[in-house]
Amino acid sequence: MNLRPFQRRFLRRALAPGVRTAVLSLPRGNGKSTLAARILADRLAAVDGTECVLLAGSLLQARVPFRMVRAALGEDGWRWADSATMTGGRHLATGTRLRVVSGNPKTALGWQGVPLVVADEPGAWEVAAGEGMIDAIQTAQGKPDSPLRAILIGTVAPAVRGWWPELVAAGSRGSVHVTALQGRVDRWDKASEIRRCNPLMWAFPASRAVLLDERDAARADSRLRARFLSYRLNTPAGDESTVLLSVPEYEAVCGRPVPDREGRPVVGVDLGGGRAWSAAVAVWANGRTEAIAVAPGVPSLGEQEKRDRVPRGTYQRLAESGALLLADGLRVPPVGQVVDAIREWRPAVIVCDRFRLAEALDHGPPCPVEPRVGRWSEQSEDIRALRKAALDGPLSVDPGSRALIGASLAVAAVKHDDGGNVRLVKRGTNNTARDDVAAALVLAAGEAARRMRRPPKPLRIYRAS
Repeated sequence: MNLRPFQRRFLRRALAPGVRTAVLSLPRGNGKSTLAARILADRLAAVDGTECVLLAGSLLQARVPFRMVRAALGEDGWRWADSATMTGGRHLATGTRLRVVSGNPKTALGWQGVPLVVADEPGAWEVAAGEGMIDAIQTAQGKPDSPLRAILIGTVAPAVRGWWPELVAAGSRGSVHVTALQGRVDRWDKASEIRRCNPLMWAFPASRAVLLDERDAARADSRLRARFLSYRLNTPAGDESTVLLSVPEYEAVCGRPVPDREGRPVVGVDLGGGRAWSAAVAVWANGRTEAIAVAPGVPSLGEQEKRDRVPRGTYQRLAESGALLLADGLRVPPVGQVVDAIREWRPAVIVCDRFRLAEALDHGPPCPVEPRVGRWSEQSEDIRALRKAALDGPLSVDPGSRALIGASLAVAAVKHDDGGNVRLVKRGTNNTARDDVAAALVLAAGEAARRMRRPPKPLRIYRAS
């Protein structure tokens, strides 16, 4: 585990007398886990009977640096445990121990005389658990004659706010040392800035090529740019955190001329249950987009407006425009009404959630129906396709559908996982956000983009019998 110059500089400061907490924050792929393993291996090599702790968000995450430590110290004289439920090691002759724990503050109980805690990727801990864990570490450091030194190594992302970004932003002070490699937003695509923030990746031609390829893709896609800033320049981009389409993206959609219907469109369908609406969105190859929604007839539109806390008359105006249909006398929109409403579009294919496939087929759809799996990766692909078509074209919304689509986009929320994937999520817990049209739009835009890039790949297509 040979160290690079920037790692050695950090270690000199982190292990200096008087430093109780040391923080190193830098982009992904720059040897954070290797450095954590090296620090622990050097300390444990003293075999002085003390116990050191490797801390990570989960035992699975901790296995990478743990196995590096094990390889560095060898098997002679050590008893190692590496299973799904227990990970760690003990030196048989001296009792020197390595304890591996997850980011649960309860695991910090009983740290007595521990000289060193090394935390790998604290930004990936759950927010509440992270707050509790850092409090537990600081409490242990405050005990009389405590030797505890904490070294935290990780990328700021995916956290945008909370204890970890605040700790990095506060910088060095008192007994806390902070080294942070973070890029400047105004120079995010300059090779010199990327090199400064990624000293390890830049040192190898293959990983350097990855950085530049991702930089070029981010130049063409604003959402990939946000991810590049977060994970390659260690500067979290908050604009990617909550909205499906930004205001500039939707303004670009509404500012384009709307072409006539040409050919047969792709139609995304979101079938609602209970108080939810059902929705369908058609996207033609030339970018023309139309939408319809079906709302329950019971309760009335006025009562639905009160329940969803929208301005009075919002849903009534959508109904008067013809974009919102009512399931008269019914509390759940029937699937057949949605299927009948989209026949005039003469769709080439309907894309719907795989769990509602049978219901769609039972009502004699006018074209093949393709099920779409709602995993993080599939939704990420569809959402990125929608954002690219919105910002760069050719997506344009028919004036008759703008009020319906705009109202749904205003309440559509997205969530990111630790891998940079994104998906639609419901706001709140009572299903009162009418994002059904936005969900159908995501399905349609994703399938339209795939068909434009290449001939459709072989899929299992279902037809009504």
